[in-house]
Amino acid sequence: MPRFSLVVATFGRTDDLGKLLLSIAGQRRGDIEIILVDQNQDSRIDNLLQGLRSPVSVLHLRTEVRDVSRARNLGLDAASGQIIAFPDDDCWYPAGLLDEIDQCFQTHPQYSIFATGALDDDGIPSGNRWIQDACDITPFNSLRTTFCSSLFISAVEQSRIVRFDERLNRGEETDFVLRLLATGLRGRFDRRLHIHHPRRDMLSGTVSRERAFSYGAGMGRLVRRHSLFVLWVLLLIYDLARAVLVTLKGRLRDAGFCFAHAQGLTRGFVLPNAQD
Repeated sequence: MPRFSLVVATFGRTDDLGKLLLSIAGQRRGDIEIILVDQNQDSRIDNLLQGLRSPVSVLHLRTEVRDVSRARNLGLDAASGQIIAFPDDDCWYPAGLLDEIDQCFQTHPQYSIFATGALDDDGIPSGNRWIQDACDITPFNSLRTTFCSSLFISAVEQSRIVRFDERLNRGEETDFVLRLLATGLRGRFDRRLHIHHPRRDMLSGTVSRERAFSYGAGMGRLVRRHSLFVLWVLLLIYDLARAVLVTLKGRLRDAGFCFAHAQGLTRGFVLPNAQD
């Protein structure tokens, strides 16, 4: 039985995916399986896998439906490892990461979920920007500690029962973790470990105002679903305060992103069934 099952939902990427696969092979472990859930309509992944020279087992699954939650659930059903993870197809693992994750689970068996930090290639935080470097994962901090690519879960059978909610298009990984925690499992965030992932935040210049609004709406729906009203208020105050701050610095474009996110946050919370 593999120790690690790594479920990779992929669409449209080849170079980034190749970098991820090489970083997994570079973990130098013989107990890893990669479950590659291919949402492409062409054979680009076939060509990539043919050129991959790695001792790591790869299970290539195809799906005609482009939906990341559905793809992860397909991979979850096919997984045979003791620890499951869901790396994005544009992230990559630093050397020795899986050895350290393995040690975390062995040393702290009370935790079924471990979340690492995330850095871009320049070492700038690109996910899990919580104020503490290490803490237990709770509903209050879950939006800042549960970036999907950084999650490692030992409760595989429980995960198959809970599953990713395919009705959600944003925040599905946080919802997944919150529902796992609701079953009595415990999770731990530790920034001492990290994965690598490109920045996709509002002030990085990599997202549009429409996407900022969509992210906010997904977050609003999520906090309403889990009855986190106080957290919603704090998130809204944070967005508005950040918008004012960057406006005072003359960064009007960035302020627009913050306002768009705040608008989405309000829309998703007040009208959770409305389309973005």
